[in-house]
Amino acid sequence: MSSKFKVQSSKSPRGAGFLRLSAPPAAMLALAALVACAATVAFAWADRTHQLIVEESVARLPEPLRGLFADEAALARLKKAAIEPDERKKRLEKDAAAMPPDSREAMLKKADEGKKRHYFDIDAIAAEPPPFAHFPHDRAAAEKEFGTKPFQEHGTAPWAAEAALERLVDAMKGGRTDETFAAAGDLAHYVADLHMPLHVSKNFNGKLTGNDGVHQAIEIGLAARNGPFYAAEVRKDRTEAVYVEKAPDALFDWIVQANARVAPLLEAETAARNQTRYNPGAKTKEVEQETEDPANEKSRPYYTALKKELEARGSPEAAAMRDAAAHLAQLYYTAWVRAGKPASFSPAASSPPEAMNVPMYVLLIPSAILFVLLLWPRKPRVRG
Repeated sequence: MSSKFKVQSSKSPRGAGFLRLSAPPAAMLALAALVACAATVAFAWADRTHQLIVEESVARLPEPLRGLFADEAALARLKKAAIEPDERKKRLEKDAAAMPPDSREAMLKKADEGKKRHYFDIDAIAAEPPPFAHFPHDRAAAEKEFGTKPFQEHGTAPWAAEAALERLVDAMKGGRTDETFAAAGDLAHYVADLHMPLHVSKNFNGKLTGNDGVHQAIEIGLAARNGPFYAAEVRKDRTEAVYVEKAPDALFDWIVQANARVAPLLEAETAARNQTRYNPGAKTKEVEQETEDPANEKSRPYYTALKKELEARGSPEAAAMRDAAAHLAQLYYTAWVRAGKPASFSPAASSPPEAMNVPMYVLLIPSAILFVLLLWPRKPRVRG
C-alpha cells in the first residue's frame, strides 16, 4: 500500500468500528464530492407507495403469472420500473434546462408531454358533473369534442395507461423481456397515479378551497409517517385478479371513483388544519423539510389530526392505494391473457448483472482515486 494512503482503526460516535483513510487533500476532496452525490440518491416516500402498490398487485395475480413476477429478481426489477416514469420526467426536465436556448424548446415540449401522463383533471374538462357519464373514453373522440388544448393543460393519464397496456401485451407476446418490464412499470405508475384522487381533479393541490399543500401532505407527509398502516391497508380484501374486457372503460370508471374521493380528502384536511393551525402549503424550506421528516415535532399534531380525520371518513387515501393494486393486477392479468398466456419471459435471465446496476458514482470512485494518485506530485529520488 502506498504511504500516502494509510488505513487507521477508529471508532464512530456510536462505538462501531470503521476504517479511516489518511489521504492527500486533493484525493479527499474528490472522494467527498462522490460521497456527496451518493448521499443525494434516495427514494422518496411517493416512490415507496408506487412500489407498495406493485408488490400487492403481484400478490393478487393468479398462477402461473404470479410466479413470473413474484421471483425476487423479477419483483425488484418491476418495482424499479414502476418509478421510472418519475425518473424519466426529472431527466427530461434537467436535460431541457441544460440545453442551449435555440434547441431547448423541443426538449421542454417533450418534458411537458411526459409530465401530463401522470394526471387527468377530468372535472376541468367535462361539460357535465360527476360521474361524467358522457365523457368520451377514446382520445380521438374526446379531442373531437373538446379540442386538444384541454388535454394539453389537464393531462392524458388514462391514455398513457392504455398505451402502456398495449405495449405490455405486444412485449409479452413477443417474449421481449426488457420491453415487458418497461411497459409493466409504466402501466403500474400511470394506473397508480390515476387512482390518486388529487391526480384527477382541477383542485389538485387544494388551492381552490383553501387547502393549499394538501397534495404533498397526503402523498408524501402522511405516507412517510404511516408506512405500516398503509402496507396493511393495501392488503385488505385481497382477491385474485380477473380479466378486464374493456380496459378503456375500466380506466375511466376508476378515474370517476378516484375523483369522488377528493371531497372527503379535502374535508379531512380542512378539519386538521383548523384544529392545529398548521399550513402544509406554506412556501418555506422549513415546511418542505417538515413534510418529508416523520420525526419533525412541529408538524406532528397536524399529521396526527389528518390521519384521524381521514379514518373517520373511511381512509379514502388508503382505499385508493388498495384499489390501485387490485386494478393493476387485473390489467397485468388481462395483458397476459391477450398475449396468449406465455409460460415465461425469463425475467432473471435477461436482467443485467447486479454489478451493472451499481450507481455510476460508485464505479467512478476507483477511477478518481487512481487519477489523483497519478497526478499527485512525487518527491524526486535522491541518488546515494
